[in-house]
Order: sequence, then C-alpha cells, then structure tokens
Amino acid sequence: MNTASEEQQTTDTLACLPGSFSLAGKHILVTGAGRGLGQGMALSVAACGGRVTAVSRSADELARTAELAAERGGECAILPADLSDVAGIDELVRAAAENGPIDGVIHAAGVQLRKDAVDITPEDWTFVQTMNLQAPFFLSAAIARLQKQEKRGGSHVFIGSLNSSIGLPRIAPYVATKTGIVGVARSLSAEWAADGIRANVIGPGYFRTKLTEDLLAQPEQHARIMGRIPMRRLGDPADLGGMAVFLLSDASSYITGQLLNVDGGWLGA
Repeated sequence: MNTASEEQQTTDTLACLPGSFSLAGKHILVTGAGRGLGQGMALSVAACGGRVTAVSRSADELARTAELAAERGGECAILPADLSDVAGIDELVRAAAENGPIDGVIHAAGVQLRKDAVDITPEDWTFVQTMNLQAPFFLSAAIARLQKQEKRGGSHVFIGSLNSSIGLPRIAPYVATKTGIVGVARSLSAEWAADGIRANVIGPGYFRTKLTEDLLAQPEQHARIMGRIPMRRLGDPADLGGMAVFLLSDASSYITGQLLNVDGGWLGA
C-alpha cells in the first residue's frame, strides 16, 4: 500500500513529466559520433538541449557533426580520440570533463568483422573485443568514478544489437561483444544504482551504416533482411535518437539494467 509520501512523489513526478524528457543542462559524451548511429544520436541529444562532447578518431568527421548540431541549435564540442588505446581512456575522460561534469555517455563506437569462425585469428578476436567491450567498460568506469566523487547521478547507454538476443552467422567475435555488453550493463546497474547511476542497452536492428554496407550490398542478403523486418524498411540513424534521449533523460529515472530493442519489429515477429 502506498504511503502518503509515496503518493505525493508520484503526483509530483506526473506533474513534471513533459519537462523530464528534456536534456537541457546535461552534458553527454558520445563515442563514434563522427558518422552513422553515433552521429545520429549525438545530433538528437543536441537538438533536445544536451551539451555534447563528440568523440571519434576522425577530426574531420567530428567537425561535420558539430556543424550539423549547430544547425539544429545545439552545442557540440569535439574530442578526437582512439578508443582502441584503452590506456588513454582516463585522460580522455579528464579532457571531456573540462567541458563540464559528465551526466551521461552513449557508447556508439564499434567495429564489425565478417568471417567464418574457423578462419578467425586471435588478433581478430582481440581487436573486436577491445573496441566493442573493453573500451565501453573502462570508459563507463572512468566516468562513474567522477560521478561518484561528485555525488551526482548519471545515465550510461551502451549499444547492443540483434545479436544481444539471437545469434547470427559469420560474426562470432561481434556476437560475443554484443551479448557481453548486456551482461556488463546489468552488472554495472546492480553496482551503481544506489548512487543514482543507471546503465542500459539499446539494441538496434538493421541500419544502413558502414558496418552493414558490405552485407546490404549483396542482393540476396538485402532481400532476406528486408523480408524479415515487419516494418519493411531499414533503420535510419535518427530512429535511435528518441530512445537515446529517453534513456539519458529524467523520464527514464527508474529504468536501469535493461535491453531495449529498436529493430522495426524483428524480434517481435
């Protein structure tokens, strides 16, 4: 049974619900922000009032992201960095924090490798694990360290895939990372929730990006994929924006440790 204070809390929350979707005043770090899904989510964050620090290896791509954010009335600082250098992550976070305390992070940087399992080398495996699993973990740990010191909450948004829920062929190292990132988010959620720090995973379906262009260029694969998506279209980077903004905003303040799929209905069919 609800107590009077719980009822008042519920009433107050409902009263401010429209504004709770705003990112005004929040500083969000977005990796992989130079193109594709990362750029699309960075632009959505900026358009909803968040201050973005955009991270990618390419300064030129980041400059374009900042330009597009400005066209939408948003604020975007750029920070070129190579996340495969895990040892440099603490310095990356210190540099990002010069733009203000970090309220949230979107881990959009990632790599793909299409290869028969019997042909995968240890070097292949290590590279994919470093970029898709190690880097996001250590980046979130470094950010959470600051958030705990500053006694501020935060939202950490990891990027999974269909392979976080099902297995697809010829991408075993990638599947391992996208399954693993869900476990990481759940563990961090359990560990950090009492500090007001949340961790969730967005699971995109098939989107037209650099990671999928080789697959989608094959007519038979393109037909197979399109025939499997109930919405009968590929995702656009902007389609992830709403979910990312929601998970970073106060509107999702009681959601943590979850995998939320944005897949055009693929897993629901």
